[in-house]
Amino acid sequence: MKKISIGLIGFGNIGTGVVKLLEQNEKLISEKLGAKLVLKKIADVNITASRGVKISKNVLTTNARDIINDPEISIVIELMGGYEPARTFVL
Repeated sequence: MKKISIGLIGFGNIGTGVVKLLEQNEKLISEKLGAKLVLKKIADVNITASRGVKISKNVLTTNARDIINDPEISIVIELMGGYEPARTFVL
């Protein structure tokens, strides 16, 4: 099955919720897309906080550019609070 890599910028309450939804609905999403979504990288200012989801340490980064500049990541989900630096990352 084809894989689609995702990068998530922002791993607070909303970001954690998105990760949980992706995990809980993995099978349904894969069936609908005909591809498996793979959460390749998560960027947040605090990567040591417990969030109630199991995430490999090599997936976490404090640098959003690790996601933005990764040619293997097809989908970037921006969930940072506020206007900046989110605007700069998206544009």
